[in-house]
Amino acid sequence: MHGLAKRTSQKLKMFWQLNVLEKILIRGTAERFYLIIGGHIYFQTVAAAVQLDLFTFLHDSGGATKEQLCKQLNIAEQPCRILLLGLTSTKLLCKKGDVYTNRHVANIFLSRKSPKNIADVVMWQHFINYKAMYHFHAALLQNKNVGLDEIPGAANNLYERLQQQPELEKTFQSAMQQISVQANQIFADNVDLADIVTLIDVGGGNGSNVKQLVQKFPTLKAYVFDSATVCQKAEENFAASEHKERLGSFVGDCFKDPFPQTECILFCHFFTIWSKEENLSLLKKAYAALPSGGKAIIFNMMQNDSEDGPLGASMGSPYFLTLATGKGMLYSWQEYRQLFNEAGFDQVKSQKLPMQHGCIIGTKR
Repeated sequence: MHGLAKRTSQKLKMFWQLNVLEKILIRGTAERFYLIIGGHIYFQTVAAAVQLDLFTFLHDSGGATKEQLCKQLNIAEQPCRILLLGLTSTKLLCKKGDVYTNRHVANIFLSRKSPKNIADVVMWQHFINYKAMYHFHAALLQNKNVGLDEIPGAANNLYERLQQQPELEKTFQSAMQQISVQANQIFADNVDLADIVTLIDVGGGNGSNVKQLVQKFPTLKAYVFDSATVCQKAEENFAASEHKERLGSFVGDCFKDPFPQTECILFCHFFTIWSKEENLSLLKKAYAALPSGGKAIIFNMMQNDSEDGPLGASMGSPYFLTLATGKGMLYSWQEYRQLFNEAGFDQVKSQKLPMQHGCIIGTKR
C-alpha cells in the first residue's frame, strides 16, 4: 500500500507540474496572440505617443502623473488614460503609484533625445506604410504592389512617387537616415574598407552612410548614386561635413545608366527592393564598372537559408511586395551568393553582422 501511495503521489505531482507548465506556455502564447491580433491598435498607440512627443517629455522630466501628462500633451483625462493604458500594458511605460516613467527600451528607441531613437521610422510606418499594408491580401493574389494606390502619383514604385510628394519624401528620408545611422554603423565597424580608394553607394539616399564611412576610413572617397532630388539632399548634407572634399554624388538611374568607374560598389539596403532578375542586372553592371580586384558589396538584413526567419525578414518583406515595388523581399544568404556567381564574380564571401544584418562581398578577378 505504501508503494502504491508513493507512486500515486508522484503521478499527481507530475500532473500538477505539467498542468502548471502548460498554463504558463499557453499564457505566453496568448499574450503574443493579443499582440498579433491587436497589432494595428498597439502600433497606432505608439505612433500617437511619438506624435505627441510623450516619450521625450518623460525622458527629460524623469516621470509625470496623468494630470501632468494631460496638461503637457493637451489632451483630456480619459483619452490620456486610454493612451497610458496601452503604453503601460505593452511595457513601454512603467507606472509606480501615480507616476509614469519610460522603460529603458522607450528611452533608447522612442525619446528624440536618444541618438538611437527610431521616432522618424515610426512616422514613416504611420504616414506611408500603414494604409498601404491594408492591401497585403490583394498584393498576394495579384503579385503586385497594389498598396501603392494609397500614395498619390502615376509612377509604378513608391520611390518615384515620393519625388512628387515633398512632405512624404521628407518623412521617408528622415526615417532612412535614422535606419542608416544605426544599421550602417554596424557596416562601418565590421567591414574593412581600408584598401579602397573610391566607393559608390548605389541608392545612397541623403548620404548618411557614406559620411560615416569616410569618417571611419581617412583615405576613402565616397559618392552617392541616386536620383536628382535625392542627390541634392545628399550634397546639402555633405556641405556641412568636415570631410566634404571626400564626398560627392552622381545623378543617375541605376537600371538605365552605367555606373561610374570605381573600386567598390555598395548596395546598402537596396537589393531587398527589387526582383532577383533586376538584382542580377545590377551586379552585372557593377562587374563591368569594376577593375580587376574591385569589389561589389550587398549589405542588408538577411533571410535564413532555411526560410524560417528571422523576424526582421518577415516584417520587411510584405512592405516590398505590397507598397515599395511589388518585386522585392529580404532574400536569403544563398540567393545572394548565387547572384554574385551568375554575375561573374570569382570570390564571394559572406559575413554575418549584428542585428540580423549581413554582407556578401564579391571580388572581380
